[in-house]
Amino acid sequence: MGNLGAVNKLTAEEQQLLQNATDLVPVLREFGRKIDEDRHIPEELIQKISQAGLFKLGTPKKYGGHEVSIRALIEIISELARGNGSVAWVVQIINGNNFNASLCLGSEVLDSIFKQEEEIRFCSVLQARQAIVRKTEGGYFIEHGLWGFGSGSKHATHALLNLRDSKGMQENQGMLLAVVPMSQIKIIDDWYTMSLKGSASNSLEMNNVFIEEQYVVVQEQEVIKGSSSMLRTLQGIDRYRPYANIISSLTTGIGAILGLARGALEYFVDTAPRKGITLTIHRSQAEVGHIQYKVGLAAMKIESAHLHINRSIENLENHMKSGEPFSKKEFAQIQTDIAYAAMLCTDAVDMVMAESGGSAIADSNPLSQIYRDIRGGANHALTTASTGLELYGRILFGLPPQHVFTISAAPLLRD
Repeated sequence: MGNLGAVNKLTAEEQQLLQNATDLVPVLREFGRKIDEDRHIPEELIQKISQAGLFKLGTPKKYGGHEVSIRALIEIISELARGNGSVAWVVQIINGNNFNASLCLGSEVLDSIFKQEEEIRFCSVLQARQAIVRKTEGGYFIEHGLWGFGSGSKHATHALLNLRDSKGMQENQGMLLAVVPMSQIKIIDDWYTMSLKGSASNSLEMNNVFIEEQYVVVQEQEVIKGSSSMLRTLQGIDRYRPYANIISSLTTGIGAILGLARGALEYFVDTAPRKGITLTIHRSQAEVGHIQYKVGLAAMKIESAHLHINRSIENLENHMKSGEPFSKKEFAQIQTDIAYAAMLCTDAVDMVMAESGGSAIADSNPLSQIYRDIRGGANHALTTASTGLELYGRILFGLPPQHVFTISAAPLLRD
């Protein structure tokens, strides 16, 4: 599948990491059923991914990471997803969280975390289901906290958790992010799903835990209010700091969704020449006109999705370089591009699945796993098409946004 020139924009180091991901694809495919049956990634695969450097994509260079571009992260995750959706989901979540942690935490805190000998991997949940939290002297006391969908929790060393639930988010329009070692968190083994079974997206619970103030970050609108001139002076990794929320949108889900769609089409094109169509005279699906049409249309949907993803990255990069505020439409367009790309990818997988015959529903058929995994990925809050398209429609109508990320980005938007 062509990458529409995106790889040409990667550095030599990023291209090598992309090749490392490509080399893992056959291995990931071999482990597909075991990953689903175990409901987490086997440790031997975790070690292979680690040895390939793929858990350090979002880790700053000063801490031994690769600090790749957002474009490179999406391309590498997409490549892993050609092999297995759960693996790609976990790797993208950990890297996105490592990157996000490096943006929001102070240097002393980061030094204390990343100086540890073990490889640091963050899982995260950006809104609590339940949160009873008290501000106390020197920090925060969590009487009770429950967080859902902690993807990669079984493979993480730390969690980045929002100490606010939905009510708290509505009242503050910002997050209270806490860094917590996994040793202080109870993983509730409740991830029994039809999709992304191996992502270990279990619920997380804490009771009567004290977190020092230095390990908690208050993300409020005030942090970047009136920051137009400030944006132009930021350098290095700091220039990403004001855009942490929109970067979360780009690094949560879409890379894996794109790769799953690519993998589905690749599998169908490879097997169709050797498959007939039951109760017809056709001995090869590849020779049938309407299937040729569907394959062409599915390929264009996937390539169009990639173009929308690239546009969203370029939109962000251009504003980061110039330091100019977004228009409300430009900012909403990034979120909508991601959600629409997810919809195009799921449409493409639906099409090839529909032409694959009854055998496609077997658990042993790779398309069955891809079909289930992409549906779960596309249902994530940051890639749900209906939410993104509603946002864009509201902006075009001149109505206020309904999406929390756009609402909280007000300081980055021009009137």
